Amino acid sequence: MANRERKNELKLYLSDDEQYILEQKVKISGMKSKSAFLRRLILYGFVYEVSYN
Repeated sequence: MANRERKNELKLYLSDDEQYILEQKVKISGMKSKSAFLRRLILYGFVYEVSYN
């Protein structure tokens, strides 16, 4: 494991509901791991902020 390409660890706290949603989205995506799913989301995903003012 000394020759890892990705050497930065990310620790993330989720509520039970958030964890369930993440697991369902990973399952639906067909990706092999949560890490792969989150990396893809970080690189290619979008975050929308909606203001209802």
